Amino acid sequence: GVAELATFLQGDAEKLPVEAGAFDAIICECAFCTFPDKPTAAAEFTRVLQPGGQVGLSDLTRTGPIPDDLQGLLAWIACIADARPIPEYAAYLEAAGLRVATIEPHNEALAQMVHAIQGKLLGAELLTKLNKLTLPVTINFAEAKALARSAAQAVQSGQFGYAIITAQRPA
Repeated sequence: GVAELATFLQGDAEKLPVEAGAFDAIICECAFCTFPDKPTAAAEFTRVLQPGGQVGLSDLTRTGPIPDDLQGLLAWIACIADARPIPEYAAYLEAAGLRVATIEPHNEALAQMVHAIQGKLLGAELLTKLNKLTLPVTINFAEAKALARSAAQAVQSGQFGYAIITAQRPA
C-alpha cells in the first residue's frame, strides 16, 4: 500500500536530476566508494535533502593500502579500489554540511559475503568439472579462489570492512 510513495530515477550522483529539498531521506548502499568526485556527491545529498532530512550511507571501508594481489580490475569490480577509511566518509558528509549521527562498523557482514563467494566459487568449479554446469565464459577457478582467499585474509586482518553511517541535514 505504499508503492505510490516511491519513485525511482536514474541519474548521476554528482548532479542529481531533482530539485533542491526534494527528499526527506537518502539511502546510498555500497556506491559512494565508486563516485569519482565524492565531495560533490556529498554536496548533492545535502542539496536534495529537506532540512532535517537524513542520509543512510553504507559502504566498504579500508585501512591502509590495497594488497598487491587485489589491485587492478578486480579492485574496481569488487568496489574496493576507492573504499575509504570510516573517518573519511564521515568527513565528506560533514564538509557538505551534514551532521553525522551514527557510525556502525559491520565488518562481519563483509566477512560473511566473502565466505559466501568462496562457497559459490567452489560449487561452480565442482559442477563445471562434473559437466552439470556450463558457463558462458571460461573462468580460471584457481585464480578466482586465490583472489577470494586474499580478500578473506584482508577482511580478517581488518584491512577491509563495511560500515553504516547516518547523517542529517540541519533543520
